[in-house]
Amino acid sequence: MQESKRARLGALCALYFAQGVPWAFITVAFVAVLVDADSITDEQVAALTFAGTLPWMFGKLVLGPLIDRIRFPSYGLRRPWIIIAQLGMIITMGIFLSIDDPLADGNLEAGLSSIMIFFLIHNIFATLQDVSSDALAVDLIPEEDLARANGFMFASKGFGFMFSTIVLGNILSESGFRAALMVQLPVLAAIMLVPILLRERPGDRRFPWDAATGETSSSAESGTMSLGDIFSGLRSALSGGAPAWALMFAVMMWIGGGMGAGMGLIDIQFPFLFIEELGWDEEEYRLLKGGLITLATLLGVLTGGELGRRFGIKNVLWWGIIVGASLTTLWSLGRSQWDDSSVMTLVWILWTFNWGIVGNNVIALLMSLTESDLGGTQFSLYMTLINVGALSGTLLSPRIVEAIGGNYPNLFLIGAVLQFCLLFPLSKIRGAITSSPDLMLTSASESE
Repeated sequence: MQESKRARLGALCALYFAQGVPWAFITVAFVAVLVDADSITDEQVAALTFAGTLPWMFGKLVLGPLIDRIRFPSYGLRRPWIIIAQLGMIITMGIFLSIDDPLADGNLEAGLSSIMIFFLIHNIFATLQDVSSDALAVDLIPEEDLARANGFMFASKGFGFMFSTIVLGNILSESGFRAALMVQLPVLAAIMLVPILLRERPGDRRFPWDAATGETSSSAESGTMSLGDIFSGLRSALSGGAPAWALMFAVMMWIGGGMGAGMGLIDIQFPFLFIEELGWDEEEYRLLKGGLITLATLLGVLTGGELGRRFGIKNVLWWGIIVGASLTTLWSLGRSQWDDSSVMTLVWILWTFNWGIVGNNVIALLMSLTESDLGGTQFSLYMTLINVGALSGTLLSPRIVEAIGGNYPNLFLIGAVLQFCLLFPLSKIRGAITSSPDLMLTSASESE
């Protein structure tokens, strides 16, 4: 993977696809079925999302230092942890097949708590895979390729999201929860073959029984870091300048919503807005969410990769946030048109496309500010803060909706204000790195 752009990008795209499948299955397909049956409240949706997000919030703070500290250099610095994570995801899904279908008559009340437990445990391993994959990307992707690579990686996650929402959502509606899990298992198993069969660096061994090649593994040349070294390096990296301001930027990023992942003030309310408030059919909503909306996200992240490479990540972020927050404001002010499904669909697509551009460049920016030796720890801290912010918006959303009397357009205005507030820490990051050419990624720096 170190020597082949196609190998590392293909592997990372496959792993990101795997991350998108279980998340969308629970937070979009499953929730949409329950909302349509009037079987779940927004507080329960928030609780379910909290169960899945908890490992992403706090688990990364443990798992990041863990993968930086404990290494298996003969097999690669990050690859063994990716395989362990994939295996854990498959095992937890296999175990969950043994319980009664929570969507069967009489099982929902008890089944919802079981799903929360499953979602929690499964996401511990999904978080481990994410931390390990991100660290691999930080290690192996040249800085000039970060924006474009992140576009492909997040597009792959979107394809996983789309597969789960449309394909698994149909199976969920027609054949039940367990049948949908049965389809996911072979998909995850096939994806696990990717890190098993590829080597991370020249000289790495694929399997314990492989004969020694005589070539020294470049992974083994990386020095072992103690926990003291890791935390000392982290304090130094975050002592000031752009990396320090990025902490505030990360935690504020998705409070207002925007990326359509079912989190934040606005995003968590979409099924209630469209299905309950506007009277859309559950299947109509789910197909739009898993189809055109997800496609808009994919196009957004791919477009964001090209724009970030050509015009600079921080510049694209600045204007992307301004446009996105302005769209949120206009969406609210156009509340008289909300009963027109074609208008709502068009605005949602444009809104999602723009935040896809922003989302890609957020991750690229944070990766570029991460020290390679701290790829697990520092980047995990950034992503943890992003999840903390997104979950804060998710948990606040039902209370705010209640406080404003269920007025969804006013909720969008509150989200827009929070989105505009992102410009403050971003301005500090831009000022701290104005003199650095590192983030000005131009087409001239692109190489194969």
